[in-house]
Amino acid sequence: MMNRSHRFIRHSLVFYLLAGLILSGCSSPPVETPEPAPVGVDPPVYGLVYPYPPYAWEIADSDAMRTNFARIKSLGIETVIQAFPASLIGSEKEANLSILLDEARRADIRVIASLWPSIEKEDNSIDYQAIYSLLTVIKDHPALQGYLGLHEPLERFTSDQLREFYSTVKSMAPDLPLAHFMGNIAGFDHNVRFPNRDFTAGICDICLVWYYPASIQGDQFVFKKEEYRKYLVENRDLLAERAPGAEMWVLGQAFSVAEHEPALRMPSPEEMQDMFVIAYQERVDGILWYPWLHDSYDTVLSDVGMEGQQEAIRQIYQKFILPGPQTSSDP
Repeated sequence: MMNRSHRFIRHSLVFYLLAGLILSGCSSPPVETPEPAPVGVDPPVYGLVYPYPPYAWEIADSDAMRTNFARIKSLGIETVIQAFPASLIGSEKEANLSILLDEARRADIRVIASLWPSIEKEDNSIDYQAIYSLLTVIKDHPALQGYLGLHEPLERFTSDQLREFYSTVKSMAPDLPLAHFMGNIAGFDHNVRFPNRDFTAGICDICLVWYYPASIQGDQFVFKKEEYRKYLVENRDLLAERAPGAEMWVLGQAFSVAEHEPALRMPSPEEMQDMFVIAYQERVDGILWYPWLHDSYDTVLSDVGMEGQQEAIRQIYQKFILPGPQTSSDP
């Protein structure tokens, strides 16, 4: 994840870059067959991020939502993070906030809700009234799995401020899990550039981290498999030590963007399976493919041409999620 607004616009730079590399004879190196998932361990929550645009929803959007949820359900998706339009709050159509949840429930998909535009202000104040209004409408909906509060908060807020945010939101919905897009928690912990970011309990119930291993460096396709595993282990161990009751979910790379150093490319289907298996082996609690819809990314998982990646998502579900905990084949 990068700190970008949800503009949902399309670019094509990486398509041209990849085409040039392919025509020049460069190709992605072969990916090793992933190691098996751990035996006897529950598979992680499986989902994706941003299944539907966060514009002011109308009743007429129900059919499009239903079609979209049916499509992602066919891939095995169980949980989504969805931005809800803040423009509906306080309007005569505020009840429309529940439309998407109704369609998610119909598809048997759980939803972690956030607000768009974000509730963090430029001066770092928080629009708690907007959160309260949203939760008043949706907090008892059976499809709701949690509330996503802040976007990359460790760049802006101290641990004390995050614990204050946590306790304030919990006062509005005590039983609703609170999530944040945390990023590299271990990297921020006691970081001299960002003081007072020591991680503790009472910050997030669902702590979302990410590391994007698929890139292009020079004329080479790179897949940083071991760096990805190391990142997960460092963050998992920190959470286990400081907040053993919290869950760690990882965002799986499912996009490309050229305006990054190095350029990030769409992972191959084999690399996506590798990412999932490593996360499963390292005992993450959830993996969500990021993103389904466009932000400022060049390609995303829902695009035409990404059928191989979408099929990989489905096969991961069939192989690892649907059967439940893996069992040993030893006699």
